[in-house]
Amino acid sequence: MTKKQIAEKYVRKYPDMQTRTLANLLLKKESAYFHNLESARNCIRVVRGKKNNITQAVPDLIIDEKLSSAMATIPMPESEDLQPYKLPVGFNNFILAGDFHIPNHRIEPIKAMIKYAEDNNIAQLFINGDFLDNTPFTRHFRNPIDKSDVFDYFNAAEEMLLYFKQYFKEIYWLEGNHDFWYKRWLISRAPELFGDPHYDLQTRLKLIEKGVRWIGQEYLVKAGHLNIVHGHIILRGGGYANAARQLYLKTKASTICSHVHVESSHTEPNLDDKMVTTFTTGCMCTLRPEYQPYGGKACHGFAHITTERNGNFKVRNFRIENGVIY
Repeated sequence: MTKKQIAEKYVRKYPDMQTRTLANLLLKKESAYFHNLESARNCIRVVRGKKNNITQAVPDLIIDEKLSSAMATIPMPESEDLQPYKLPVGFNNFILAGDFHIPNHRIEPIKAMIKYAEDNNIAQLFINGDFLDNTPFTRHFRNPIDKSDVFDYFNAAEEMLLYFKQYFKEIYWLEGNHDFWYKRWLISRAPELFGDPHYDLQTRLKLIEKGVRWIGQEYLVKAGHLNIVHGHIILRGGGYANAARQLYLKTKASTICSHVHVESSHTEPNLDDKMVTTFTTGCMCTLRPEYQPYGGKACHGFAHITTERNGNFKVRNFRIENGVIY
C-alpha cells in the first residue's frame, strides 16, 4: 500500500478526528511508512482535499446566556510541542557521518569509514544530514545544469544507499538543509506537486524499500543523553572558528552536529559540575567547493557513538586525512 492509501483508510475510519490528532495516530500505528508528523499531516490533507486547508470566514455570534452555558461544555482543542525523536535502545553502536553532498562526495574518506566499521563490527549508520547536495534546487548562484542532472544525482544517491546497505543493517537519515532544498523548491515553484507523495524525496529515493528510516529536520534526535542535530538550525552562517564551542554556547547540552565540515570538540562543566561536551564532525565531500576553492577550514571525518541503557554515551570523533583515520 502507498502512504496515500493508508491515509485514506484512516480518514474513512475516523472522519471527524482532527488532522493533527489523526497524523499522530498514523505516526504511531504506521511508523514503517510515516517517519515524521509533517509527512503524515500532508497525506491527510491531500486525502481530505483542499477545503480542509482553507480558512472559512466565521460570522459574528450573538452569545446569550443559554449559548454561553452550552459552550462551556465544549472541550479545548488539543495542542502539543514537538517531541524529540528518540533512537531505539538497540541502535547503540553506530557510525555518525554527514555532509556527503552527493554527487560531490569523496570516495577515499568513505572507504576509510567503511573499513573502520568492518574492523570494529559496526552495523549501524546514522546519516547526519546533507546526504544530497541538491545544487539544482539552491537559491544561491549556480552554473546552468543539464536536464538529466537531477535524475543522475538522485540515482547516485540511491546507489550510495545500496552500497551502504551491504555493510550496515540499520540506517537512519536526518534531513539537512541541502536535503530540504528539494522540498523547499517544490513548495515555492511547484506547489501543485508538493502534496503528491510521488514527489516526496523519501518516495523518490525508495527509502522504505531500502530500509532507511527518515527523520525530518524539525526533530531533535536523542541517542541516550546525547543530542544529535545536523546543525543548520542551531548554527547559522559560515566561517566557524571553534565550531564545537559555538555549539556549546547555543545548546549548553551534550550535542553533536555536522554541517560545518570541521572536526572539533569542546568541554565545559555546568553549574552543577557536570561535564558537557559538544562535537562537530568533518565531512565526506570535496574540501574545495566552488564557493570556497581555497583557504577553507573543512576536513573529512566521522564519529563512532556507543550508548548504554542508562543513557550514558561515548563519542569517538575522527578526522580523516589522505585515507588515514586520526
